[in-house]
Amino acid sequence: MSYTDLTYCRSHMNLISSIKHLLFVALLSLTYSVTAAELPNPQLMGSDGQQHHLKDYLAKDKWTTIIVWGPKCPACIEEMPEIQGLYDDIEKVNINVLGLAVDFPSFTYAKLKQVQQFEEDYFITFPNLLISSDIYYELGLGPLKGTPTVILINPKGKVSAVQVGGVPGSVIEKYVAEEDAKAKLVSKH
Repeated sequence: MSYTDLTYCRSHMNLISSIKHLLFVALLSLTYSVTAAELPNPQLMGSDGQQHHLKDYLAKDKWTTIIVWGPKCPACIEEMPEIQGLYDDIEKVNINVLGLAVDFPSFTYAKLKQVQQFEEDYFITFPNLLISSDIYYELGLGPLKGTPTVILINPKGKVSAVQVGGVPGSVIEKYVAEEDAKAKLVSKH
């Protein structure tokens, strides 16, 4: 491959990345916005082997990004560095992160050992709870359509957006900033 070909490939990849970024913003902002509903508070097994309530992981006065993922899901493996990066920057971006792990591709209840091994292999440090597609449905989010699925919970604990597919951390940050700006405008009136 020549230098010219390599330069063309890089610029083409940058263009594709920019287009994907814009599409994700549009999807989060428009297509997958849902009526703000509060999630129920089931007790779920954590990847630490202990039982936890879902709402124990929804940050007070902070946005929470929930990623629904499966340990054998190729797209989830690709998405994890973005979500882990968001979690690593929690103090800077003020966005909490929680994982909900399902078995992939069956969407049945996640296997604890597989989730723990995935966390170890991919250096995942954000908390994860184990679910199935039935539990996902009981959360009031409808049927689980695929993994990864990103759910954004506003500071009041209500669902703000649901996106099937990966979402770059920068898009999540932009969405949160825009929603916070809208909320400030509304509260001033």
